[in-house]
Amino acid sequence: DVDYGNPAKSRLFVTIPRFQNGIPYTLGRVSSTQGASGPLVEPYPSASIQDRPDGSNCQGIVSVFRIKIDECNRMWVLDTGKVGERRMCPAKLLVFDMKTDQIIHRYEIPADQLVCELSLLVNLLVDVQDPAPLGTCQNTMVYMADVTASGMVVYNMARRKSWRITNKQMYPNPDHGTFTVAGESFDLMDGIVAMALSPRISSENVLFSSYGQSWRPASDRLLYFHALASMTENAVRTSLLNNDTIWEENVEAEPRAFRPIGNRNSQAVAQAMDSNGNLVFGLVSHNAIACWDSTTPYSPANMKILSQNSQTLQFPSGVKILRNRKGAEELWVLSCRFQKVMTGSLNTGETNFRIQAIQMSDILGGRTSCRL
Repeated sequence: DVDYGNPAKSRLFVTIPRFQNGIPYTLGRVSSTQGASGPLVEPYPSASIQDRPDGSNCQGIVSVFRIKIDECNRMWVLDTGKVGERRMCPAKLLVFDMKTDQIIHRYEIPADQLVCELSLLVNLLVDVQDPAPLGTCQNTMVYMADVTASGMVVYNMARRKSWRITNKQMYPNPDHGTFTVAGESFDLMDGIVAMALSPRISSENVLFSSYGQSWRPASDRLLYFHALASMTENAVRTSLLNNDTIWEENVEAEPRAFRPIGNRNSQAVAQAMDSNGNLVFGLVSHNAIACWDSTTPYSPANMKILSQNSQTLQFPSGVKILRNRKGAEELWVLSCRFQKVMTGSLNTGETNFRIQAIQMSDILGGRTSCRL
């Protein structure tokens, strides 16, 4: 994953999940020091907090797939607690103040909200409902994707409480469990991985044709999500996810509230939505970044290819839309050639990891919509 701290001293951060032993650190900052093949990554916030991922340093960071820097200048770190398949520590959320690089909030995910050794929390969405300068940033909801046990954990920061939610749309589809990237194929039956939030809208007049009319966009948001081994995009109202009383007795409550809204012609890993309701995502089998205007039906006919490159866009696993210092939205993409890891063909003499960025206005040609 990749994220960019703008008030945070203009720093670029990356994650290196510990798929195996021997990875020195899992959360890093791209430094100004140049190595043989590019800038070096240094541990963030320190090496010591990421040392000994063997269960003896559970106050530290074990393994991180994705992070999120929010509008309150906080970095949310979702620690899986696992190295490879082995659980070293409980899964947890850590929050860093980007001004001081100190941990200001910590929450351990209760074991009964995970599925034994199976669960792996690989992605998070952060919804700050009372952002600065007018708010306190405490009224924050976090949505975490459990990719291997096909579920979601929702966290209410103000109440320091979380709960688990599952739905059939979070599960992988065997028909789409084979991935082919740049001529190399591998099988991976991963469930829910990608999530994005609809923008906050002050008007009730905006039509989101994909979900239907039973929600009010001025007071609610849609959470779009999909499983990795799937071609289907889904949506659910956050007001339902945020109501813990619905899920306390039954984690599979409200099954029809999770609605499939349409299909792609490829699997997708990560996605993000801009303030105009454009959903941007990587198409794995096409080595491409695509865009869909959420006021149109979700189908390939309404998806615009923003960029396609058979070399530089192999398996785009990190997609973020951020605001720069001037307030303009930027698209950041990290591609990682994950097929090389899965097939054992990774060559460290080649460039395998790339970070690319562009302003949304530039990639949309000055328009506010990617509608075709």
